[in-house]
Amino acid sequence: MKKSHENKYAIYLLTDELLHIIYKKDHCIDLKAAQLIVRDRMTLQNGREMPVLCDIREVRRVNKPARDYLALEGSQWVKALAFLIDPPVTDVISSIYLWTHAQSVPTRSFAKKSEALAFLKSIK
Repeated sequence: MKKSHENKYAIYLLTDELLHIIYKKDHCIDLKAAQLIVRDRMTLQNGREMPVLCDIREVRRVNKPARDYLALEGSQWVKALAFLIDPPVTDVISSIYLWTHAQSVPTRSFAKKSEALAFLKSIK
């Protein structure tokens, strides 16, 4: 099964094993954006817990209400989370997220997609 979806902020690619979310360029992720991103993700997942790969390399800013929402409500149905980053900007964004929110699911950041996928596959 393969499905895809797109909104103003992200492109979603869903397979049987993984949800890949690619954030679009030059958007500030605020609370309204975070709510749409999570709602669309949950609609695609349809209640299935699975690993999620978030490609945030094009993200330049995520405000605190959005970070809080993504960390709490946004972690529902997420088995493991890998951020695909492009240092230094998105490295800082992912570090802030990881340091300021207790993670309820295994979460790490990677500069290489192959390493992110290996991490997600290692989570049983």
